[in-house]
Amino acid sequence: MDARVTLFPIISNCPFCASEDIHDTQLRALEDTTRRLYLVYECASCTGRFVADRPTRIEKVEDDAAESFASPERVAQQRAHFARKRIFDENDYPYSLIPLIERWAPGRRVLDLGCGASQLLPLLMKRGFDAVGFEGDPARAEVARENGGMIVSGDWRKIGDVLGGKRFDCVVSDQVFEHMLDPVGTLRALKSLLADDGVLIFRFPNEGSWRRRTELAWARLRGNNRPLSYFVDHWNYFNERAARNCFSSAEYEVLRIKKDLSLHGFLVRKVFPNLAGVPGLPQFIARAIASVDSNALSNGLTVVSRPLQRAA
Repeated sequence: MDARVTLFPIISNCPFCASEDIHDTQLRALEDTTRRLYLVYECASCTGRFVADRPTRIEKVEDDAAESFASPERVAQQRAHFARKRIFDENDYPYSLIPLIERWAPGRRVLDLGCGASQLLPLLMKRGFDAVGFEGDPARAEVARENGGMIVSGDWRKIGDVLGGKRFDCVVSDQVFEHMLDPVGTLRALKSLLADDGVLIFRFPNEGSWRRRTELAWARLRGNNRPLSYFVDHWNYFNERAARNCFSSAEYEVLRIKKDLSLHGFLVRKVFPNLAGVPGLPQFIARAIASVDSNALSNGLTVVSRPLQRAA
């Protein structure tokens, strides 16, 4: 086997549904900095895909490594990243995630999980939500604080302690769940943060979209086993079936799944800034994009869920 592969032990169960019926797709996920290739497996039961030789910890979100990941260079890189991202945030969130929060959250207390320095938190605050951001990456947390608002940072494994026992009507997370090494364990841990009838609203890439299927077919046709969408540190690749199985494994009820198209998609990112100067056009485009609910056009899945109510 290629020496650049299998840095870590290969997991024996699907991280979404725990099935042992998993197999190597022969596709590989590339880690850009080291050029190391990781194994992409598929589960025959839930049909989800995932990196099989995944690490057991993410160093940058742990307390003992925080200082080394908060260098001035990393902070500057993250500041530039979120500055470029701002135009998309401001025209995406008001028509995508925020309406779902207003529809499903039973109250106004919201936690933005893995908030980075995106504009979701400021936009929620402007709408009267009691919003808190949690960011494990110390460089991103520092940039997020420059936007104002309450930003809490610390070790993901101790998130309940870091937040001091606070409970929320909604935990929202955008493009974070695909990075979780233990997605089912993460969902279970978040239950302690939810108020009665509280909901999770998670958005992440859609492995079942036609765009992703076309990309994979084209890669295979060219004999390329490293599709652009498979890269580290995306550890999880969910289609709708895999997402439903994952939330079910953690004992959540799925209330809504939207197969959406986001302004953060690759093609939209290329075109949208050129249209932003035309009055009213960005909002019109953003509303049209947010109305998508189809694998034919989707690049993401948004899942609204809440913990199953146990019988007394």
